[in-house]
Amino acid sequence: MYSVNIRFWGVRGSKPTPGRQTMGFGGNTSCVQVQIGERILLFDGGTGLAEFGNHMLKKQQLNASNGVLPKIEADIFFSHLHWDHIQGLPFFVPMYVPGNIFHLYGENKENLNFQEVIEMQMKPPHFPITMKMMKASYHFHEVSSGETIDIGDGIKITSFAVKHPNDCLAYRVNYEGVNIVYCTDTEPMEGAQEEQFLSFVNGADVLIYDTHYTNQEYLGTNDDPPKKGWGHSTWQEGVRICRNAGIYQFVMFHHKENRSDQEMQQLESQVQEIFPRTAAAREGMVIKVGGDNLEKVVINYP
Repeated sequence: MYSVNIRFWGVRGSKPTPGRQTMGFGGNTSCVQVQIGERILLFDGGTGLAEFGNHMLKKQQLNASNGVLPKIEADIFFSHLHWDHIQGLPFFVPMYVPGNIFHLYGENKENLNFQEVIEMQMKPPHFPITMKMMKASYHFHEVSSGETIDIGDGIKITSFAVKHPNDCLAYRVNYEGVNIVYCTDTEPMEGAQEEQFLSFVNGADVLIYDTHYTNQEYLGTNDDPPKKGWGHSTWQEGVRICRNAGIYQFVMFHHKENRSDQEMQQLESQVQEIFPRTAAAREGMVIKVGGDNLEKVVINYP
């Protein structure tokens, strides 16, 4: 038995990319499920959140008893509030169903509190449905960098401010000695911030990390401008962090929107030659962590 299961519902960065060339890895934007017992933790609400919601509705209907639907409960942690991390929320159908319960966590932004910013995308003329029309029970929780949140059942979540325009949080999940770090949308860090970040991720069993660019793309070429200041990192930086912080399993995440399945497979193989315990996230991929057998981490590919 494994104590923590991670499932990927959206792995793409910047914008959804449906199409034949991305079907293997998936084109939905960021959403990662961490399952601990009956507790469901979700990280980010990109279009992958809508897929997760549809999956849960099917389970809910299958488990109905005498016409009564079992409630769906989840804690949703937002790294930041750029569109590709919140655009699935209006289409997250379980939030329209009475009896379901959701806790939403995130930072205040631009002199607005977290709730106000989330609600802004769901009002006319941008969207015909407001959050007040969602019939589930939902609660907003403001998160600050460096805060540790105890959500019960032995689960603790710690946040860390990373390097991204308009700010962004990484999250570390701790449960019975198992540690998962979700770190998307960050640039390589330097100096004191880098030292603090290495301490934050140190010894994690799984690091889910922003590998949007290669070093060449990040630094730029004659035909392509540099991407410094754009708020994203590279697989080379991810490998360096894994080596310096004693990470067990490296997961490449927030894939460049126009990178095809073939290119992703080539990139994954290239990184595995340097850091063998590497996997490029795919929609439907499941990582099992904290087993009582010889394998600390097991990956089931879709």
